[in-house]
Amino acid sequence: MQSLKIYLFFIIVFFCSACVTINVYFPAAAAEKAANKVIDNVWGKQELSTNKDLETTDAPSPEPEIEEVWGIPVDKSEPTPSSMNDSNESSAPESTSFLSHWLIYGLDFLIPPAYAEANLDISTPAIRKIEARLKNRHKKLLPGYNNGAIGITNDALITLRDSSEVPLKSRRQVNRWIADEKKDRLALYSEIAKANGHPEWKNQIQAIFANRWIERAKRGWWYQDKKGRWQRKR
Repeated sequence: MQSLKIYLFFIIVFFCSACVTINVYFPAAAAEKAANKVIDNVWGKQELSTNKDLETTDAPSPEPEIEEVWGIPVDKSEPTPSSMNDSNESSAPESTSFLSHWLIYGLDFLIPPAYAEANLDISTPAIRKIEARLKNRHKKLLPGYNNGAIGITNDALITLRDSSEVPLKSRRQVNRWIADEKKDRLALYSEIAKANGHPEWKNQIQAIFANRWIERAKRGWWYQDKKGRWQRKR
């Protein structure tokens, strides 16, 4: 009888551990909301924060005026991203055996699931510094989005889609901006994952952003579909 009690005790402990493990999942819905907020700040009309966390100590390198780079009059206004409904979908827990299912079901009444109030922290100083750089650079890249020179790739980055739309003398500068943009975007996805205690979420966060950059792009901009084919936003 005593051995049976010990056996049952270890079974309960095992399934309690399984319950905790199962409830630690990637919060897709929260990631979409976080991505929307970041993109709206980068592409929207909000003013940059005056918080010192956004300031950088590096001296800005001298760059030509945007009009000089693109060779066209530049509209200083920024596009308003398309309004999109936030998705409420979330990942389902992994399947379990019949017994563990009922044990977990009962335990969830006593211990609320870890993902019940899932949210992603995107307010760390490192994330805000990256956002500030992305927003500042967006003004320089905007003419390229508008004339089709720059396209949004399906891996949450950007690329020079049509170099003929960039004056020859300016291609080196535009390519430098694009390279810096890629670097900052990758750093952003990594920092969001690390800020939330799950660096292994980096690829999943990048995949969420890949969709949200395209969904919130301005009409007329170019993007890649899932098969890598270029499409124009309608």
